[in-house]
Amino acid sequence: MRYLLSAMLMSVSLSMLTGCSDDSPAPAQTPPVDASPAGDEQTQMLRITGDLTYQARTALQPESQAVIELRYAAPGETEPESVLARQRIDLIGRNVPVHFVLEVDPEQLQRADAYQLRAMIMEGERATWLAEPVEIGPTAEEINLGELVLLPHREAAFSSILSCGQAQISVGYEGDDLILEVADDEYILLPVETHAGARFEAEGDPATRFWSRGNSALLTLQGKAYPECVPPGALPKPFLASGNEPAWHVRLENGELTWQRPDQDQEFTAPYQIIDDNSEGVTIEAGQEGSDHGLRLTAHRSICYDSMTAMPYPREVSLTVDGEALQGCGGDPARLLQGAEWVVEDINGGGIIDGSRVELAFLHNDRLAGQASCNNYSAEYELTTEALVVGDVISTKKACPPALMEQEHRFLDMLQRVQQFRFNEQDALVLLTAEGESLTARMR
Repeated sequence: MRYLLSAMLMSVSLSMLTGCSDDSPAPAQTPPVDASPAGDEQTQMLRITGDLTYQARTALQPESQAVIELRYAAPGETEPESVLARQRIDLIGRNVPVHFVLEVDPEQLQRADAYQLRAMIMEGERATWLAEPVEIGPTAEEINLGELVLLPHREAAFSSILSCGQAQISVGYEGDDLILEVADDEYILLPVETHAGARFEAEGDPATRFWSRGNSALLTLQGKAYPECVPPGALPKPFLASGNEPAWHVRLENGELTWQRPDQDQEFTAPYQIIDDNSEGVTIEAGQEGSDHGLRLTAHRSICYDSMTAMPYPREVSLTVDGEALQGCGGDPARLLQGAEWVVEDINGGGIIDGSRVELAFLHNDRLAGQASCNNYSAEYELTTEALVVGDVISTKKACPPALMEQEHRFLDMLQRVQQFRFNEQDALVLLTAEGESLTARMR
């Protein structure tokens, strides 16, 4: 892989691009200085220093500048002036590292974890190189940040959103390369030869790959396979749906719909057409040639619990067959679990030890893995039509303080007795045993 950036930098670049383009350039290497307060005493300014470095393979444009800013960055809040200090440095003719000095009144730094230093290279109106933001807290002493590495920032020509189980990814293209964003990470993948579709791999890491095949794709990150990736609202194939009282079954695959209703000995297979397709769901129609049978199905993106087994499914399904309205659930329950890391926040109502880590990851190969407080563990799991079954757990044998070991024992014991799962009103995952014990986890 040529490089891996924090996806946070992508959004940062846009906000900075606006902030930088509106200001008149200050003289090179001259940070803005706030006016001194009234009186004879000069305000003692806080100095923030550091060095910028980058590995440029191509020459920068003549108007290129390094821009370093100290910004107020508390989530969800704004101040009249978000930029507390800024320095612009002309780069043409300069060698790396590029030294910078920002000066700010320490009285302006009153809130912890609310300020960030951000650095970039601007070529005209575009941010082409970015450094990861650095948190700056209240202090009265000079801050030396050392060397900040700037990495290339590439904006995709266009991008699309795909859902890979619980994971939502963004995919775009710049030239022949694919720009992939997953959670907080950005990957640049290179095209490779394939017999079908379009396949991309990270340079030097063939275990990170993206294989686009029509309207769906397969994703593997560092050897971890994700569920099939489809646009939000689209139906992964095959798509199965069913309902109770009366019992009915639908299967969509290879452009055909198969309908079954056992109590009336009804069954037919016919081509279907997509009538409506959006991020919230899909509506299709199908009819058997030479027959009066007509079917209309809508699959909404909403968790649906089977009326008999309480198994959760990713789609609520509404069905009209020959004028009769039916309800049911559809999709693969595994897609509600896979594609995410789940952080356990409660073990049967007792919470967890502060600072401890208990994790769950339902992998695409029917394996469950994570951290159990002290040791790493893994197990096989199976989703039937009625239950979630976890097999015997194997784990490493590291020793930790007694409290952590006791928590780990309770977690692993309960995990192996899990039989059901559901989601509470806060969208947290709840794993349930037959005795009513619970493990509650949130998606990271």
